[in-house]
Amino acid sequence: MRSVRPLFRFVQCSIPSHGQQRFLRVEKRKDHLRLIDKNDTMDFHYIWLRHNCPDVGRSIHPKTGERIVDCAQIPSTIEPEHVELTDSERKLKVVWSKDHSSFFDISFLLENAYGKNRLEASKPQAKVEDIELIYDKIQHETYLKNCYDRMKKFGLVVVRQRGLDTEAIIKDFLPCGASVVETHFGRIEDLRTDNTTNKNNDQLGYTDAAINLHTDQPFIADPPGMQLLQCIRRADTGGSNTLVNAAHSALYLREIDPNAYYLLTNVPVRFHRKQKQFQSVHVGPLIETHGDEIKQIRHSYFTLAPFQLPYWLTIAYYNAYRKFASILYDPQCQYRVQLESGDFVLYDNFKMLHARDSFTGPRHLRGIYFRHTDVWKKLEKFCQANQGTCQKSQI
Repeated sequence: MRSVRPLFRFVQCSIPSHGQQRFLRVEKRKDHLRLIDKNDTMDFHYIWLRHNCPDVGRSIHPKTGERIVDCAQIPSTIEPEHVELTDSERKLKVVWSKDHSSFFDISFLLENAYGKNRLEASKPQAKVEDIELIYDKIQHETYLKNCYDRMKKFGLVVVRQRGLDTEAIIKDFLPCGASVVETHFGRIEDLRTDNTTNKNNDQLGYTDAAINLHTDQPFIADPPGMQLLQCIRRADTGGSNTLVNAAHSALYLREIDPNAYYLLTNVPVRFHRKQKQFQSVHVGPLIETHGDEIKQIRHSYFTLAPFQLPYWLTIAYYNAYRKFASILYDPQCQYRVQLESGDFVLYDNFKMLHARDSFTGPRHLRGIYFRHTDVWKKLEKFCQANQGTCQKSQI
């Protein structure tokens, strides 16, 4: 998501490039400058521009052509007084003061564009009304389309009054020939304190204890991509679910604390599930990325093994973890949902974290895992057949 941009001033014009006209605009922002070239954007911090100033005499030695300014000498808060395009729009003029201006060749900036097409993430704003819908069997097709829209935009959907037929709900999200993802618990989990139907039920999900935010199965190499929780019977007291878009939160963390983001995306940690008859270990970062995109979040405090990091890195990593958690646990970022009998929530296990309040009484939820590819194939095929306007989903 893109945040509301600050006020800026801009210059727009066309410049020749390799014999063709191109459209260029420059925006002066709070701590960086943005060039817009056709459909591409390129961001440059002001300190980077000052560090790479080509001015001979002030920044470059007149005889050797070497830089004579150490970036440590440049204030991190430096900001130009004025920016504009000059020389038939082939150069960018950056005015630092009345006696110092930098003239950058546009070609140099294009070749060194390190902040190209950067997305600016705002703080997540979770509103339950955005993700809820009420099932109407007369409008089953509308229901599937609305599920698609919410999953694509928010990473989850809450459906009210779908009913207690678990197999019918499974059929809603599986294409022909596909099956749910079986785990070491079995095909379908019966999340209840008196469970007798599942294997390896010696874990928190089968108790009445509170469970804090986590993703499921981070201790295996290929966790299920999506999970559906269907309410068969609600608790007498408590038992509400909390969900948060951790992928969006990670992008916001990158905006406000790049060092914390770097640690959580680059330092591997160990997830270890150890039960009486099952054990699995996976080593990897909490936040897995592909380029600038968030590929997958792995987050599970109850299966996170002791950190085995270098001594000098350990406290920094704890601080990064806590910074991320401060976003995840901010009520503004959380969806709080109480499922009633016949309701379900479907969410992306690579993007969303989920939690549960402690409860009393015979609460009973069913858990079903799906593959990303199966759910998107079913929903996209349905949308294409009925509207022809679906866009490919981003996992």
